[in-house]
Amino acid sequence: MLSQRIRVFQAVAAHLSYSRAAEELAISQPGVTFHIKALEREYGLPLFERVGRRLYLTDAGTRLAAYVHRMTLWEEEARVELQELKGLDSGTLVIGASATIGIYLLPEVVGEFRKRHPGIKVSLRVGNKRHTVERLLANELDFGLVAGPVEDATLVAEPYLDDELIVIVAPTHRFAREKVVYPGELRRETFLVREAGSGTQERMEERMSALGIEPADTMQLGSTEAIKQAVAADLGISIASRYSVQAELQGGRLCAAAVPALQMQRQLLLLHHKDKRLSKTAVAFRLLLQEMSIRQAQGVGLRAGT
Repeated sequence: MLSQRIRVFQAVAAHLSYSRAAEELAISQPGVTFHIKALEREYGLPLFERVGRRLYLTDAGTRLAAYVHRMTLWEEEARVELQELKGLDSGTLVIGASATIGIYLLPEVVGEFRKRHPGIKVSLRVGNKRHTVERLLANELDFGLVAGPVEDATLVAEPYLDDELIVIVAPTHRFAREKVVYPGELRRETFLVREAGSGTQERMEERMSALGIEPADTMQLGSTEAIKQAVAADLGISIASRYSVQAELQGGRLCAAAVPALQMQRQLLLLHHKDKRLSKTAVAFRLLLQEMSIRQAQGVGLRAGT
């Protein structure tokens, strides 16, 4: 897929030597020179410069080398994706996810993946958003799934699902019976919250601050499940992903309060490091995730990421 001229440039940039590039590509040194000169004429800029007896990349050459590196990764990724048609017999996949995704969405996907590819070992590491991003940056994961936004240029983000954050209350709470709850009424409530680093907690704090709301009290709990139990016992109210409370809403253990000011939309993202080559196993998982996102979104009346 990459042109011969680009491959020659890549070899010279890697070795900073025309002769060693010629050896690697099994072509003549004049052939290497021909391709480099042709590229420099095409771009109208010198790509290499010689200082004394050493060869260096120019600024233009350095920038082109960065693009070529990414092109090489994309070419390899395309090749791997096409090879997926041949099937998978073995391999390992390590996935990290924030709590909402890791507990309420991924088990179904991982279960289906293992049915289709029983020879693949899958490791799922559930934490909060901050921990998942840190593990990706440390190259401990193939993929990370978190709620957006994620502002880190070293990570590639792809949409997975649209999500909705809603206010949850006990069926006996007064908000469960009110048609509309206004922001000022929230100041009298105890808010049940997640730990710092949670994507849901970050969004809630941002919106509450923007509305100028300081709740009467807060109670920090270690998990979404603990928060749901506490809300059901009418110890306070909270904000949660619709995916995480769908079963309780349908069963009547929790109610969604009509609080337009705190009803928020967000996008769940699939992340990977921009410099990490996706294995055949990883590509297969990504394809399955895209396939199943439609069914998962329909289950709560939302939509798959676009």
